[in-house]
Amino acid sequence: MQLPRLLGNERFKKALAPFFRENFPQAAIIEGAAGLGKKTAAFDIAQALMCGGEAPPCGRCGPCVRMQAGSHPDYRLFNPEGGPVKVDDIRQARRLSFIRPSEAAQKVFVVNDAGRMNVQAQNALLKVLEEPQQTIFLLLCQQAEQLLETVRSRCVRFRLEPLSEQEIRRQLEERAPQATAEDREAALARCGGSLGQALRRIQEGPGKTEALAARFVRALEQSELAVLEACLEAGALPREEFGQFCDESCLGLWELAKKSPEKGWTLPVYDYLRGLSARVEVNASASAMSGALAAYCGGLIFAQN
Repeated sequence: MQLPRLLGNERFKKALAPFFRENFPQAAIIEGAAGLGKKTAAFDIAQALMCGGEAPPCGRCGPCVRMQAGSHPDYRLFNPEGGPVKVDDIRQARRLSFIRPSEAAQKVFVVNDAGRMNVQAQNALLKVLEEPQQTIFLLLCQQAEQLLETVRSRCVRFRLEPLSEQEIRRQLEERAPQATAEDREAALARCGGSLGQALRRIQEGPGKTEALAARFVRALEQSELAVLEACLEAGALPREEFGQFCDESCLGLWELAKKSPEKGWTLPVYDYLRGLSARVEVNASASAMSGALAAYCGGLIFAQN
């Protein structure tokens, strides 16, 4: 089994390989930060499962050609653009999962951004995972902890890892030759090992959440008031953008920790922000989370001064 389009991630590929020599699990979680290639990995897994040639996916047989053309009847991607997953989509997936495959030995259904299913949608999915049928579910999420424990317990869990700086730099030179070296290095510094994030930054430039996160990280070295002001602005963001602010701040803190390892507070604040990012979908108030963030930073960094 090959994953021809997924860069790096040798540990992921090695962990996955045994399942293609035996029965593939009925449900699997593929977790990893945005832009690491979860949809790419899921598509390649599905194509390998559908493939009728040797060394799947061969890319030449009828099922592979139909997969690449987007016309294979036994493959389905739900919520392709990401965002909250509707319970009606999961109910539709549940209904379709019990229909026999058209030509393959099994269907493959991929749920993108599965961590953004609400409890009702996850419970609807749980019902289908509890009953044997001829459909494999691949659940893509940033962190498996976004899913209910009852869902996680019925899935095999795989994690994608960030790419090396060397690999991302090489890919940016190949895929974005029009960008300046300075823009490519800025994208590399902010992408957290995600090629998708790096390419997006080159194409779209820094967004408002990135700018606010950079100001928040600078504020941590300035004053408690500066931190409070940045957190107040972050608290006014919609929940999804607040989650992006947390992720962007983590990237900035990671860079700061590498440059200034003597600042012992960088990693605790990083871990705190990671926790906020994981909870953002189940916490109704970005304002409350940003207030807690300001209080945490004030107690950790400035109270001792």
